[in-house]
Amino acid sequence: MRTLTNLEKFGLAAALIIACTFFYMKYMYDPQTRILKDTLARRNKIVIELNRVNEVPPLFQLEKTMEKDKKTLEALRKESGELSVKTGRPDEITNLLARINRIIESNRIAVLSIAPGTSFQGPFFRWNPYEMELMGSFEDFMEFLNNIKELNDAVEILNISVEKSKETHRLLRIKFTLRI
Repeated sequence: MRTLTNLEKFGLAAALIIACTFFYMKYMYDPQTRILKDTLARRNKIVIELNRVNEVPPLFQLEKTMEKDKKTLEALRKESGELSVKTGRPDEITNLLARINRIIESNRIAVLSIAPGTSFQGPFFRWNPYEMELMGSFEDFMEFLNNIKELNDAVEILNISVEKSKETHRLLRIKFTLRI
């Protein structure tokens, strides 16, 4: 076996480096293939999402859902009775306040003050709170509460405070928050 010259050694090393570079470029580093694979993966995700969005459930399933929702609606109507739902327009609030004032007057209770609060959104309604201060007897106030309970509108009475009146011992000073 003969010894390789420096030029042959250099040529063999160069051939080995070129072969390794070619192998790496062909099988390991192919940026176009990698970009193509990433693009195809993103496209497939978008196509799956579009198919999911454009999917129309079968007619049978839609009919069953409608029947179930109708039964739920009927159950909610029975549960709520004849409750009227207000939209929060100022004229509706004014009419309801006028009806409550007529109930107060019919129960022989004197209104000392009504102070409106800041309206806020509850889980189901937009509430308009009013701080009320009344003066009357306990029996008249209980009758007032019963009449309020019979209203077909959503009304809440919170934070009831009852004190003896300083002017007369028979009458009470009643404070509460009325939400309509």
